[in-house]
Amino acid sequence: MPAAVVLDVPVSGAAVPDRREPGAARTTTLTVVGDIAVDTVWDAATVMVGSDVVIRDGAVLTVAAGAGIRFTGHHGLVVRDGAVQAWGTPTAPITWDTAHPQAFTTEPDTAGSWGGITFLNVPADNPPSFLRGCVLQHAKAVPGHGPDDDTPRVGGRCPDGAGGALRLVGPGSVEISGSILRHNAGARGGALVAHYGATPLLVNVLMHDNTAWTRAGAAYVSHAAPRFVHDTLIDNQAVNADIYARTAGAVDHFHARPHYAGCIVYGNVTNHHEPHQILEPRSPDIDHCNVEGYGLGVGGMDRDPLFLARWNTRGLPSGASPCIDAGDFVAAQAWLPEVDLAGNPRRAGLEVDLGCYEYLAPTGVPGLPLQRAIPVSAQPNPANPGTWLRWRQDGDGPVQVMVRDLGGRLVRRLVDASRAAGVQAVFWDGRDDAGRRVAAGAYVAQVEGAAMRGAAGRGTVKVMLVP
Repeated sequence: MPAAVVLDVPVSGAAVPDRREPGAARTTTLTVVGDIAVDTVWDAATVMVGSDVVIRDGAVLTVAAGAGIRFTGHHGLVVRDGAVQAWGTPTAPITWDTAHPQAFTTEPDTAGSWGGITFLNVPADNPPSFLRGCVLQHAKAVPGHGPDDDTPRVGGRCPDGAGGALRLVGPGSVEISGSILRHNAGARGGALVAHYGATPLLVNVLMHDNTAWTRAGAAYVSHAAPRFVHDTLIDNQAVNADIYARTAGAVDHFHARPHYAGCIVYGNVTNHHEPHQILEPRSPDIDHCNVEGYGLGVGGMDRDPLFLARWNTRGLPSGASPCIDAGDFVAAQAWLPEVDLAGNPRRAGLEVDLGCYEYLAPTGVPGLPLQRAIPVSAQPNPANPGTWLRWRQDGDGPVQVMVRDLGGRLVRRLVDASRAAGVQAVFWDGRDDAGRRVAAGAYVAQVEGAAMRGAAGRGTVKVMLVP
């Protein structure tokens, strides 16, 4: 295929001397066709892609924050020898989409879809690829319409019909972070496939409402070792016609060694008679995750994540979610960025929350930012004779710590003073303000003060006193 032809705005297709983060996308339109063989920048608000685009000869494609990439047909982007570096942010995401989303369905055809992004045996000495702050939607992997063929090569072949939006084949360095994969479809892996030695990092990623026609509603992992870190996989589906075709609603593995840390995998469905969320990893490493029907591993759980019911933002935890402060920051900090998918601090409480979002409590006042509920713990609990109450302050400021009975009556005021930022603690000895030992039963410890970024907040924990 000839080198890329850039129409309308030639300057954005010119070679660039370095690979620094570009500025925000310009309010203009760029039209491209053909291969990319030199370092190239897509920095227009709208980039119309009129053909399959192959990155080769070590070229780097840089995509500016806020760009909207629109494929005019069932075309895709294939990285063979080079890299793609997409610099989206929570406030200026990069959207990869078809130019005709109104024609998209989940049926196994190419109407109203684009061909996704493929990393195909990229040489290990190439610059790293990353998709940061991206939204990938309305892509399909339709059997017979893939980016690969049967020509001899060194490396793996991209599985036909696998990975609706993303195909990661071979050991090249690829990071997917702070991104959303939604409304994509494929025969295997409605959102993505990782194959033949692929070791991608997926962190702060939300995958929802993707569809697989045979296996793995969200991700199909074959002979690969992906790392899923604080991702949320919800409401994906495998619509396999045969109820005896064994698969999973979220992730299906074949000779794979995945690592899961801090993830939520819940509410994904399959027509198989056993409702698996994750199926048959060869050597699973699952750490502090909430996996429906599983619940194993260090810090594992199987509990309804209690998301907020919002049609336009999926996977946000409510204040009652068991996923709040249920992660292990030490185990995940090597891969976690400073902010979550929404751009809020990634660790706002005593611990990091599971999934791609940190919990934020609404202020109830229009125009004010969300405020953090103060996480409070009590150890031991049940207690006799007393318990340590611990909370975290993000800044110096006044704080009140009180113990009330279940009727709301004040039992003991433990703290009414200014405290420094950080983890704080106070001991309640099981007595009231008059020094009398209170009766055994349930009490509520309440902390009010600086929560996040200096905003007022409140947190509570129920304490059981036993005889």
